[in-house]
Parts: sequence; structure tokens; C-alpha cells
Amino acid sequence: MIIKNMDASTNVPYLWLPIFLYDEPILASQVIASIELILYSICLYIVVVSLKIFVQVRMFHLNFIILVAPFFGIWFELIIGKLITMCYQLSIFSIGNLEIRKFYVLWTDDSNKMLVVNSFEGLELLIIAGFMEYHYMFSVVFGAVAVAIERLAASVLIDNYESTNKIFIPIALTVFFQIIAITCSCLALFHKFTIITINGTWIVSCACSSIVFFLVERINLRWKAEMEHPRREKVYTISQRFQVKENIRALDLGKRLIFSELGTISIIGLIIATLLLELVPPSLVHIAENALFLNPFGICTVAMYSIPAWKKRYKNAFPSIFCFLMRLKNRKIDVQSMEPLEEFSKRIYEETNIHFAQLNESWT
Repeated sequence: MIIKNMDASTNVPYLWLPIFLYDEPILASQVIASIELILYSICLYIVVVSLKIFVQVRMFHLNFIILVAPFFGIWFELIIGKLITMCYQLSIFSIGNLEIRKFYVLWTDDSNKMLVVNSFEGLELLIIAGFMEYHYMFSVVFGAVAVAIERLAASVLIDNYESTNKIFIPIALTVFFQIIAITCSCLALFHKFTIITINGTWIVSCACSSIVFFLVERINLRWKAEMEHPRREKVYTISQRFQVKENIRALDLGKRLIFSELGTISIIGLIIATLLLELVPPSLVHIAENALFLNPFGICTVAMYSIPAWKKRYKNAFPSIFCFLMRLKNRKIDVQSMEPLEEFSKRIYEETNIHFAQLNESWT
């Protein structure tokens, strides 16, 4: 939605927030919010479990862990922004006499389709929520580029990368790309970016990270083939062999995350494009929004299933209905089998007493 400030003295005439409000009955909003909160709670559990497994079951170099861990943890920033927006939708937060529970398109040049206000007073939390969502999206997109560069560095420094931390690499990449993410978030928030610019930024970033991933993977696969060749001419150290295998595993994980991310962005972009062309009803935006907010269902699951050790612990963290029914069935079997066991024990006890009674009589 775009907020237009009618105050002529302001230096910020427009704000562009990546959020949606809906012109719905309050009861419908409450029902939808309740369903969303249940789903977000499940996502919260998924994120916590995935982050715990990723950190505890260490399968990669520390530098890779430092860069990838935020992919899971930064979801909390996104969901806080959504909860703030939800409070405005449910009228928990209000702006004086201004009614904002109305659907506004994501981007438009038509002032009639904007939220027109005399000042931004009372909208501070909504603005913060919009910034959080922008920052999340740019952080994830640029984070993928950072991971690709880190794996490129691991391949270039293959001789001693595994034996040393070189922690300055993930720190420098994180600081650099966070500066870019915050800058882009501010530019988008203050309506300095167009919708084409934002989409172009995401597409170019994803394309660059994908290209780097594929190139580095191809190089490492070639090295692996040389190492396994029986007539190889070059001697590879154990550290180099281990680093190549780790690079391949990390690149495979990175590709899966990028494809999951691209799939999420594609779904959101497709629905928003149809909305801008007024081909679908505004209520469909709920699907587009939650494709973003519920992304841990896809991204975390894809990541956890990429490594067998992670997959096992991840599956154990979610007891299925089948397991529950099997446990219930086993409990019933145990209860039913107790009766013959008790009768058998009683019979043995009686037979033992009779035996000792007869033995005692024979002695006397």
C-alpha cells in the first residue's frame, strides 16, 4: 500500500509499505487471524527446530553456518511485522478517527487507491512493520549472494580453508550485504524504488547467486572426479578432499534454498501481478501474503531433508498421526495381554505352593 501525506511542509510525501489491509467484516478478520496465528505457531516450532538442528548437528564450516543461520532466524522479524499489521486489521491499534481497514493495492499512481493522511502520526508501528518486511526480503535475497561468495572463497582457498576459521569472511559479507539490504529497504519504504526496480533487484540477485552456485559446483565436481581417478597426477591432501566434499554438500543445500526462495517469490509475484491487472479478487492476497509468512514450511523442510543426519532429527521432532495411532494400539495390546499374564502368574504361584506343601508332607 502507498500512503500519501497531504502535509505540504513534509519532506516525505509518500511511503510505500509491502503490507495489505482488507475491507472485511470484523468477524471474518478475526476468523482469518485465528487460523493464521495457528499456522504461524506451527511455523515458529519449525523454525526453532530447524535452527537448533542446524547449529547442533554441525555439518559445515563455521563460516557457512554464520551466513546461513540467519536464513532461519530472520523469519522472526518478518512475523513481528505481520503481527503488527494484524493488530491494525483487527482495530487493536487505531489512528484517531481514521479508518484504514480497507484494501489498498500494493502499487499505484492513482491517489484514489492510496491511503491519504494529513500526517504519519499514529502510523509509526505500521511503518516499522513495513520496514521489517522489506528488510527480511532484501536480507534473504542478498544473503543468498553472500553464501555463494563464501563458497567461492572456500573453493579458491581450498588448500587451508578447512583448517582455519577465517571468520572475517562471513562477518565482512554480513556487514556489507546488510548495509545494502537496509539501504534498499529505506529506498523502497520512502518510495524511491518502483515496483519494477524492486523485482529487478530480486531477480538479478537470485540469478547472480544461482550462476555462482552452479559454476562453483561444477569446479568442485571436477576436482572430486580428479581425486577419485585411479591415475590422477596431482596429489590431494585430506583437508582438500574434505573441503571439496563439504563444498558440494553446501552448494546442494544452497541451490535447494534458492529454488525454494524463487518459488515463493514467483507465487507472490504472480498473484500481485494479477491483482494489479484486476484479474482476481483482493481476497486472494491472503494466499500471496501467507506464501511469504509461511515459507518455513517449504524452505526449512527442504533444508532439513538435504542432509540425512538433519532429516532424521527433523522427522523425530514431528510425531506423526500414524506414530500416535501405533502407540495407542500398542497400549491397547499391552492392556489386553495383562489378563492372561496375571492368570498365568497366579497359577504358577498356586502350583508352587502345592508343590512345597506336598514336599513338606513327604518329609513328615
